[in-house]
Parts: sequence; structure tokens; C-alpha cells
Amino acid sequence: MTGLSRKYLAVSDETDECISALLLAGLKARAVGAGVVILRCARVPGLGGWVGLDKEINQDAIDSARLKAMKHVDLVEQKTGIKPELIVSDEEPVDAIRKVVDRDSAIKQLILASASGWRPGPLVSRLGKGKPVSSRPIAVTVIPGGLSEDLLKDIGGFAG
Repeated sequence: MTGLSRKYLAVSDETDECISALLLAGLKARAVGAGVVILRCARVPGLGGWVGLDKEINQDAIDSARLKAMKHVDLVEQKTGIKPELIVSDEEPVDAIRKVVDRDSAIKQLILASASGWRPGPLVSRLGKGKPVSSRPIAVTVIPGGLSEDLLKDIGGFAG
């Protein structure tokens, strides 16, 4: 954890729309001198009862998630100049978000992008069901996925 007093949290996953949320987090952070935390959740299958094998499969899933997320970290840094902090979790996304936010009081806003079309995507849908993101209040911003870089810059405070 860095010494920044304000951070934006965005989730790295396999969806196309997550790129919009990640870039907006980086742009907003650059605009106000804040940081970015990228959370990636590993999909851990687990076999149950095979402790040694479960640990190995769990570690492989975490390593794979970290490699995929590093591409997003590099993209945010390249496009915004902000080097995000990366957190990889083996928990479900909503539970992982809650833990990260509760653990880091500098996180002031969660930025998500909804899927294109009439369904907002699984994470936005789950968070939209009225469950609190954390034990302390933070802002949650949901933007449409697939926004152009120009629109993201405009929303993030860098319109040209």
C-alpha cells in the first residue's frame, strides 16, 4: 500500500468493458494526483480433499490471474502514466472488493463498466442488488463499457 490519500479501485477480468473502467480509473487518478488499485480475482476450481493438489491448482490459478492482470497494469500505465497497485485474490469478486476496500481506507471510489446491451454484466448486477460494497461508504461509478478513449478522457477530466 502506498502513502496516497486517495485511490480508485477497478476490477481486471476477462470482459471487454473492464478496459474502460481501468482506463477511467487511471485518468481520474492522474487528474487529481491519486492512485489506482487493480483487483484481479482468480478462478480457483479446487478438487476438495486433495490438499496438496488443491494448493498447486490454487497457486496456478493465482499465477495465471496475475499474468493476465499485469497486461492491464501495463496498459493503464502506458495510457495514463499512473502505475497501478495490483491485488490478486482467490475470492469471489464481491467478497474480494469488500475486503480490499475495508483494508485500504485510501480507496474512495470503485469504478466499474457495464456490459454493452441490456444486461449490465455479472459484477454490476450483483453490486446493484443493494448489498453494501464495504463497511464504510465509498462511491461506486458505473460507466458504459466500450467507450472511446476520447470519451474516457473527457469523463476523466482530460478533454482536448
